[in-house]
Amino acid sequence: MTNQLLTEDKAIMSIRSFFREIPFVFIGTGMSCAVDNRFGMEALRNALQENKSLSDNSKNWVKEWQHVLDALANGVDLENALNYVSDQNLLKEIISTTGKFVSEIDREYAHRIAKDEVGWPAMGIIKKMYDTLPDSEPLLHILTPNYDMLIEYACEQMGITYSNGFWGGISKSLDWNVVSLALLEEKMNVRGKSAKTVFYRKKHCLLYKVHGSLNYFFYRNAIVENNAWAWFPPEFVDRVLITPGLTKYQSLQQYRQELMQKPDNAIEKAARFLFLGYGFNDSHLEVYINRKLANQSCHGLIITRDSNPRIENIVKISSNL
Repeated sequence: MTNQLLTEDKAIMSIRSFFREIPFVFIGTGMSCAVDNRFGMEALRNALQENKSLSDNSKNWVKEWQHVLDALANGVDLENALNYVSDQNLLKEIISTTGKFVSEIDREYAHRIAKDEVGWPAMGIIKKMYDTLPDSEPLLHILTPNYDMLIEYACEQMGITYSNGFWGGISKSLDWNVVSLALLEEKMNVRGKSAKTVFYRKKHCLLYKVHGSLNYFFYRNAIVENNAWAWFPPEFVDRVLITPGLTKYQSLQQYRQELMQKPDNAIEKAARFLFLGYGFNDSHLEVYINRKLANQSCHGLIITRDSNPRIENIVKISSNL
């Protein structure tokens, strides 16, 4: 596509062809910012800068945090400014501030979406793909690094069955095997005079939140999902949010089996990819993306408000993107 003159007819034909098979979907911060810009990095940066507890002179981390503030003042983006963070107590305070800030906006839109006052902009395209899932493989895979729960609220509104791998009661445990069994549907297959029980997979969406979520917590030596704690968590639990900076990679290694193992396998099996509001800012995910798009020439489609050098580069080196 990059070497051809793009016309409207060619674009329509290419997009129709692309959606003949259901793609693996990446949803980035851009889709949350389309609801409210406060979900973006700029607003989070401002919230962290304004948090007086981070600049508390009585804390051992104050000099480390000052390096972050100086970097931000000199125009360094939040992702790279937070590379100065190594103190674990400072990291906990950053995660706490991030969780509190995002949860306040999330709570507002949870209610507004439930009352049909606003809609998540990707609802239409997600619902269309979900409704056209083939019986042979009725799974829609969605990966997001977003902490907010806009995708979950939208799925509830649209009647989309989804799972993020957790099951159980109030505090749910992570077990994809149990979830897979729960999504099987028993039917009687009658042929002539004989009948046998056949299990079919129910149509559903698999949601991978690879940087954690507002309702993910580390509790009793395991990651749990607890919606009751999402907006106002108790003091005896830690949020599972993978924040920007070099400590992201340490946290990802710590939670790799829980957050990345399942999407790793799903990405490996996928043949085409749809990117919605995704800025290609996560180098640990780009390892998979580059291998699939550039090396294996898988088909891909990027839908975004603004381009950037990372997007331009991946388009340049990927023949079917």
